[in-house]
Amino acid sequence: MNEETPAKTGRREIDQCGAICCRVERGGRLSVLLVTSRDTGRWVIPKGNLGRKERPYRCAQREAFEEAGIIGRVRKKPIGFYTYLKDHVTPLRVSVHLLRLESEAAHFREYAERQKIWISPAEAALLVEEPELQALFRCIDADNPLTSQDRLKPRRIPGRRPVHEAAVSLATSPASH
Repeated sequence: MNEETPAKTGRREIDQCGAICCRVERGGRLSVLLVTSRDTGRWVIPKGNLGRKERPYRCAQREAFEEAGIIGRVRKKPIGFYTYLKDHVTPLRVSVHLLRLESEAAHFREYAERQKIWISPAEAALLVEEPELQALFRCIDADNPLTSQDRLKPRRIPGRRPVHEAAVSLATSPASH
């Protein structure tokens, strides 16, 4: 992972890119992946610094492989953003992209340093610490973004905004405590 200055994508500055890795279980139930962080062991999504001239969705795809051995199709447009404090000091903004599992490598770069679990989006929302990331998982739980054609598109429900618009608005709205 490179230490780079924040990249500009559209009008948003981002420091890192992450992947919410998804798979469809038997019966059509959606599962998402969480991995442990290397330093504290808390549950997070695969994420890391954007490389020079690297596209955010490619960064998310690379991080999913390096941190969890996940190979899959990644959605180019982020489903949202969240902010967290690196080392409890530095605020970093993360662009989050959906990645649909195609295969899992038995061994990968950080194999010995992380644990991983596949769980429901609702369970993931309870395990991660960042409120904006929790909101993204809740949106995924409410709207399964994977369609039968293996495309990473939000499914439209009459009267509701697409999940990626809802996620962006949740992630960008002021936190209410």
